[in-house]
Amino acid sequence: MNSKSPVINKFSVAVLLFFVISVIFVGQYFLNGCLWWNCVPERDFHVSEMELPLSLFSNEVQISPLNPSSEGAGEIERGSQSIFWNNGNGSAGYDINRYPTINKAFQVYELDSNNMADSDTKKKWGRPTELTYSSSTADQFLVGCGNWAEIYHCGMLARYQEYEIFFRATIDDQKKLVF
Repeated sequence: MNSKSPVINKFSVAVLLFFVISVIFVGQYFLNGCLWWNCVPERDFHVSEMELPLSLFSNEVQISPLNPSSEGAGEIERGSQSIFWNNGNGSAGYDINRYPTINKAFQVYELDSNNMADSDTKKKWGRPTELTYSSSTADQFLVGCGNWAEIYHCGMLARYQEYEIFFRATIDDQKKLVF
């Protein structure tokens, strides 16, 4: 009997065990976008339940149902609504996204907050003095107004743990948002 076979068998078992564990970790990461210790918890609600209700708007407003966004940036849940008024001359958008980790939501929030800037000059949107609301529950919160593609907009961006919400609307020449 060969005295090296128990060593080879132990080595083979260790390599096989390492391979199986690696496949489990890689599978967890690719299926869920995170590893167990930094994944967000299961929630008893879905972003599809966070639709803006029609009662927030006047009868002249046309509002789409909350639909999954066509583009993704690593979200595990996402939804988007479009709002139109004044025969389509006014518009607003509402996006809600859930990310697999709080860190991913933080990174996307930072990127999106930098995009709240004039499309030509890249100057960040300012906060008008009339917009005084600030969320006490959001982990990150930003309100600003400025030009985008030569049209005046205002937007609100907020992050609540792994969720990011973005609401933006065109503003008329009198700097009024009229739904």
